[in-house]
Amino acid sequence: MSVHTLKPVILKHTHAIKSRKDYVSDPYSGKAFDRKVKDGYVLDKSIHSYRMWFNFLKLALELETQNTILVTRNATLRKYMSGHQSTGRVTHKVRVNRAKYRDWDLHDLVYLSFDEWWKEHEHLFLDQVSRVLKPHDVVSTDPDRLAVDIDLRRKMNDVINDIKNLYRENAIERVTREQYPIEGRVRPIVLQNKFNALVLKLEDKLSNQEILTHKDNYIRASDTRTAKGRSQNEGRVINELIGGNAQKNSFGAKQILLSVCDGYFMMHPTKNYL
Repeated sequence: MSVHTLKPVILKHTHAIKSRKDYVSDPYSGKAFDRKVKDGYVLDKSIHSYRMWFNFLKLALELETQNTILVTRNATLRKYMSGHQSTGRVTHKVRVNRAKYRDWDLHDLVYLSFDEWWKEHEHLFLDQVSRVLKPHDVVSTDPDRLAVDIDLRRKMNDVINDIKNLYRENAIERVTREQYPIEGRVRPIVLQNKFNALVLKLEDKLSNQEILTHKDNYIRASDTRTAKGRSQNEGRVINELIGGNAQKNSFGAKQILLSVCDGYFMMHPTKNYL
């Protein structure tokens, strides 16, 4: 049984992501991690970021149906006075805040691939790229949009300052379209490593060494620490991917999962679960 939950879980819809080995040498290159611009619309983050949000949410939904209680910190003994004292185990019940995901069609999400789900829901994350209005274009009445007339003879820095001031002046009346922001720095390879480590440890079929050296390349060599972990100290590498590091204020997969349950990715604005 996995030590990361109070009771065993069986994952039917969520699986670790097999990785292409040709990404390892240069893990942050490739169009898959670029911001996607298409037909005048742009994503705030890379498409991979939203794919991983979807994956964590699917995992949360599957765990929720099994009434899973996640262990974020096991009990440990520490010196106290002349003896020892237990710090106590910290647990969280996996429960998805459905009000936060009212537009995501959660009843279908767990049965769909990301690509299938994205076709019907990409509009939730898209912003329109700025464009030059033509003489016969009609100025939009959408409260999310601001039409600005620019004199091209002015210095660019002056124009930029004007736009900044206009943006601030209209911020109070502006209606936010970004209902699902992604907070924090997104490192795609590390994020996928964390997800895979959690899924594989919940399944509890592979040892730490087997996870790090698996032929499907579940854990990519994203940095020197992870690369060294393939040959030594496997447990520490896997545990940091899953549980984070409180001293470094680094989120692990469990903290990301709980943030996703509350409707945030990757960081919760008020909680850290560490």
